[in-house]
Amino acid sequence: MCRLYDLVELLENNAECVVLKVKDNSRMQLICLGCFDGNETMFRLTKGSNHTCTVFHTNGHTCSWEWGISGYTLVSDSLKKCGIMIEQCITNDFGICIEKR
Repeated sequence: MCRLYDLVELLENNAECVVLKVKDNSRMQLICLGCFDGNETMFRLTKGSNHTCTVFHTNGHTCSWEWGISGYTLVSDSLKKCGIMIEQCITNDFGICIEKR
């Protein structure tokens, strides 16, 4: 089974956020991860003590939610799992610190 890290490439890592681009032909593998729709094109996670996660879809729609010291956006378990996978991919697999120093 593949992981999110296998399905994305690092597009941007700056002082404000990290952007991951979904690789072409990854639709079925995203679906098999259990919480993605398969029509995602990019993921963005902001850095700092609060994190906003944004998912970009092929139809132009986006979905954003946040968590951190200021509180949490109420989201479904599936969307929460997406955020955890995205955060772990960025921090564990790409080795990027998302806390501002």
